[in-house]
Amino acid sequence: MDVQAGPGAELFGRESALTTVAHHTTAARRGAGARAVLVRGARGSGKSAVLRSAAATESRAGTTVLSAAGRGERRPLAVARRLLAQAGVVVPELNAAAASDLYRLYLGMWRDVLTLTGRTPVCLVLDDLDACDDATVRWADFVLRRLADEPVSLVLSHFGPLDVDLDRAHVVDLQPLTTPQVADMISTTLHFPPDAVFTSLCLRLSGGIPRHLTTVLADIREAQALRQESVELVAARRLRDQPEHLRAIATALVVVDSEELVAPLAGVSARTAETGISVLRREHLLGDGLPDHVREWYRAGVLEVLDPKEVAHLRHRAAVVLDEFGHDVREVADQLVHLPAVDTPWMSQVLHEAAVRGPARDAARYLRRLVELHPDDVELRVNLATELSRHDPAQACEHLAAAFHRTTDPDLRAALAVKHALTGRTRTFLKLARDPGLAQDLTTLLDAVQLSIDLDDAHVAPRAAAKATPPPAGDTTAQRCLLGVVAEATMRGGGSMDTAVGYARAALVDSEALTDWSMLSAATVLRVAGHTEQALAVLDRAVDAFSHNGDSLAHCRSLVQRALVHMSLGDLQRASQDASAAVRAVREGGWQQPRALILLSWLSLQTGNTPLAARLLAEVNEDDIRHLTPTHREYLRASGWLAYVRDEIAAAADRMAACASAMTAVGLSDPGALPTWVDIVQVLTLAGRDATAAAREVDRLAKAWPTREAAAFSLLARAYTTTGLGALDMARAASAGFAAVPSLIQQARTELLLGQRCTGAGEARQARTHLRTAVGLALRAGSRALADSARTMLLGAGGRMPSSAIVDGLAVLTASERKVAELAAAGVTNRAIAEDLFVTLRTVEVHLTRAYRKLGVSSRAELADVLGP
Repeated sequence: MDVQAGPGAELFGRESALTTVAHHTTAARRGAGARAVLVRGARGSGKSAVLRSAAATESRAGTTVLSAAGRGERRPLAVARRLLAQAGVVVPELNAAAASDLYRLYLGMWRDVLTLTGRTPVCLVLDDLDACDDATVRWADFVLRRLADEPVSLVLSHFGPLDVDLDRAHVVDLQPLTTPQVADMISTTLHFPPDAVFTSLCLRLSGGIPRHLTTVLADIREAQALRQESVELVAARRLRDQPEHLRAIATALVVVDSEELVAPLAGVSARTAETGISVLRREHLLGDGLPDHVREWYRAGVLEVLDPKEVAHLRHRAAVVLDEFGHDVREVADQLVHLPAVDTPWMSQVLHEAAVRGPARDAARYLRRLVELHPDDVELRVNLATELSRHDPAQACEHLAAAFHRTTDPDLRAALAVKHALTGRTRTFLKLARDPGLAQDLTTLLDAVQLSIDLDDAHVAPRAAAKATPPPAGDTTAQRCLLGVVAEATMRGGGSMDTAVGYARAALVDSEALTDWSMLSAATVLRVAGHTEQALAVLDRAVDAFSHNGDSLAHCRSLVQRALVHMSLGDLQRASQDASAAVRAVREGGWQQPRALILLSWLSLQTGNTPLAARLLAEVNEDDIRHLTPTHREYLRASGWLAYVRDEIAAAADRMAACASAMTAVGLSDPGALPTWVDIVQVLTLAGRDATAAAREVDRLAKAWPTREAAAFSLLARAYTTTGLGALDMARAASAGFAAVPSLIQQARTELLLGQRCTGAGEARQARTHLRTAVGLALRAGSRALADSARTMLLGAGGRMPSSAIVDGLAVLTASERKVAELAAAGVTNRAIAEDLFVTLRTVEVHLTRAYRKLGVSSRAELADVLGP
């Protein structure tokens, strides 16, 4: 996550400037006489942030604040005209006027400002005078010469030379941050107390400019190479200046990270080692107090002072010393993995033991070293691949392929083919592994894996779904795995819902023994069939299990599936949490898992974060996913919604039409695609295109998969494509159906449609009722975009806009108070609000009481008027 370069960061170290500005604006507000304030400083030094803070303070104090910033205009008085227009003051155009005419115009503008002071004090804020037109700058000088005892304050900023002196203004120069201020900002931003060396490094790289320092800290948080090189350079340079015995102590401590072993490793006495460590810490030469990754850079810099051969010799000695002193076998192994040769039996034994005892990522390091020594050892390669499959599937596949080619045992080859296929989602070895003498369970497992991969491939999915056959029984793990995948094949191939659900439940009898791919297939069937509680129970167990055993890839897949369940229920908050966690795992692992990115993009569109949605979709190469059946469908749907949110209706319709063509071309009858088909109907209808074929597909799937939700989708699709009273009846029935599921998002969407249709029919009162319901449901679900659409339409149907007095009150609500107030205004009970926001009932009551007090209301009805519905 990036460090944001917002006003909060730019105000670091600017307390004195804020105090000075506040002194003069407060004096002006009280009519006690004050000078204008001119804030000067380099770009990024926080001038704009200081001005924004001053404006916000004055606004809260009841002052009329007029703000404008230079944009490079050259038309005379362009900025002043923009400034005063906020108060309804019209400034005439200026065309080569004489000095006397200009004076009269300036005087008239000043009198208009004084007129405003009859109601409230006035604060004029002009940011970036350097980019203002000359006439505006001269008017600012005209005003500051006339402030006297008027309740008018003038706050200006610039960074370069001006043609006007502004010599009567009080100047506030924003200097570069001091070392303590930089340290404070590092501590606040990166959450650790930095040492002097690291602080000095950040100060040098940023020049003490808050905005530049924010960028430096963002780079450090992202662990970019440039910053790593800088830290290593500083560490190495400082250590080279130290006496030889201190360099030996420092390198020994970096290698073993154990003070008790420094003396024998560095070849000094215990007393010398103890004294040396104290000196090194006092001189900030060990990176203490830095975050883990920065501390590792620092330690790498310490090792830079040695020749690679010296480092290898030191690590060899460290391994021997650690072993002799009885340290944990993994500490010894951590030294051995760095050696150019592990050439003694005891070293191999240590690596074996460490691989068994260590966590997955460490075990992979130890096993990789052993495989380098024994490349033909199949068991070693399988063990390494098992560990790597949890976080590095590409590397795991390489070792599984190598192991497959190094064995002739049919059962082992089948097991390796299964592992390879599941890890890389490829059929490469599945056919090669089939053997007449193969154990039945292994044959069943090969069938299950083949079907799982085929269902993802648009070219073979329909044929695979049609040929899917359940095992004669479900008594073994392999048979239950096959049942789970056959359940999904039955669903997506248009088979019986009851049959598919029966297979899924049978597959999950012993869910602890299932692998993630089969478990997720079964959970998908339960979700689409409306058995969301059962699906969630399975996925909760899966997410927890794969989190605890370190299987990051399976954990990621489980999070995506659980997000889909939360999404189907309309709980976008939980869905977004799971999707975000999945995307983080994708980025950390460097995997090709586009479905997580696409899902988070779609959720971001629903929650109003369009820029994030666009960035996520831009990371997906459509050509790479055209063959993936559900993934390509979800990508086209999300890209269509992105265009829709941007009001690019024609482009949205094109993407949705492409989505319909892609799904039709695959030839599956997948009820999981029902929401996508309804989206297609909605967008095509809005764009004035024929949506009849899409609506028929919705009806067909709903009849084949008779759930309440499917029936509601069918009614909603017909309501989009029908006019008159019939459409209203269908939409009402659809809303009731979604309420029974429940599916908050789809119900909110249906209520919005009802509001639209009632508005078109001239039934404003009914329209407002439906639109209020839509706002409330959308807010409960977490869909800011849908809530805003419903609120805008509500205002157009006669809903009340908040008054200007209320706007000030809204500005001082905290984010939590605002969220609670919005839900309460939408008619949600306190208990339901507490459940939706995961807080206590008491917390909701406190937030609501504060919101009432700040807004000056005393009931939910008044709150609804204030917030717009």
